[in-house]
Amino acid sequence: MKKGLIYSIIDWIIEKIKYLNIVELFKFISIKINSKEPIASSRFGVDLFIIFKWSLISLFWFCNMKNEFVNVIVWYLIFTNVFTYFYYHTWTDDLAKPQFDHNRIKRRFLNLILSIGFNVFSFAYLFAQPFSKNFQWKNGLSTFQDSVFFSLANSFTTNYNSVKSITEIGHKITLMETVISFVFLTIIISNSIPQIKGE
Repeated sequence: MKKGLIYSIIDWIIEKIKYLNIVELFKFISIKINSKEPIASSRFGVDLFIIFKWSLISLFWFCNMKNEFVNVIVWYLIFTNVFTYFYYHTWTDDLAKPQFDHNRIKRRFLNLILSIGFNVFSFAYLFAQPFSKNFQWKNGLSTFQDSVFFSLANSFTTNYNSVKSITEIGHKITLMETVISFVFLTIIISNSIPQIKGE
């Protein structure tokens, strides 16, 4: 193993986990439909998935859906959101290809903003709907505005006085959001540091 034992095992695991991400199915179907332009089709599949997951969380929130099955879906989308950004911006072998034109760089930045926004939005849903009793709300009622602001503030480890965690579960969920936001920040910083390339 030229790359080392630990690296080889972790790389194998990450490459297999990638296929548990439903975005790969969207990309696969898009490429099957339009195989003549695989890159454009893949990007179209990613865009469809982004619209799908934002719409799904919005539907759950609008319909006040909160049960264990919905919670599993939301947590799955949160973790795959982080994994996707990590994989395609830090881990994939495609990073070695010199195809980073200006449009691709702008698209990557847009996807970053959408990924962070989705993370904030998904946790806001969790705060306001299935786990609302674990938080103290300003007027005793969880609102869209307060939950989004609380989620946003929590992402940046600041306080939003209108909402406070009052249970151990509430503390764990807010901590989880902070950790995930830190992962995003770490990836951003690591990608901002110039890489030395051997000749």
